[in-house]
Amino acid sequence: MSTFVAIIGGSGAGKTTVANKILDRFSNRAVCINMDSYYKDLEPGVDPRNVNFDAPTAFDFDLFLSHLVDLKNGKAIEVPNYSFVTYRRDTSKTIHVEPRDLIIVEGILVIYKKEIRKLFDLAIYVDEDADERLIRRIERDTKERGRSIESIIFQYRRFVAPAFRSFIEPQKYDCDIILPRGGENHTGLSIIIEALERMLNK
Repeated sequence: MSTFVAIIGGSGAGKTTVANKILDRFSNRAVCINMDSYYKDLEPGVDPRNVNFDAPTAFDFDLFLSHLVDLKNGKAIEVPNYSFVTYRRDTSKTIHVEPRDLIIVEGILVIYKKEIRKLFDLAIYVDEDADERLIRRIERDTKERGRSIESIIFQYRRFVAPAFRSFIEPQKYDCDIILPRGGENHTGLSIIIEALERMLNK
């Protein structure tokens, strides 16, 4: 049976970096799923500037849970291919994921739901200062998603910061490990990787 690891933290905390470092260590024994793939389609005519993408209501938790259960039971899944340009899934293609020894799932609300939290063997909270998270979000959204700095800051003040306090940060207290400074915390990452090696070798 696969070992399930959740990597949680605010937007820009460094979750993807941590996930990639774990993937690099375990190579073809591991696979990573990004919770961002499970955003709900934006309804036609809805202005994305008025949508809180950091709130639980933005995600398709039913599909997310069913896919994790399938992987837990050794079944392959077809992960949605979500576009941050159209705010919808590309129905013409999905991402095929086969079960592996190590299943890494990263995102802002991975263990928000209790029934999903119970599926994980290890939960890691990536902790980073708010100013650094905002800087990284600005860098990512301007380069990768073509957004203006003004729109990013507006969204951050209106939705991101309040949602972080209400929904994302409280998950910290349900995690097994809190990792400050994310991928830059080499000592912490080494401890996590050693723990995962022991879990996989049981």
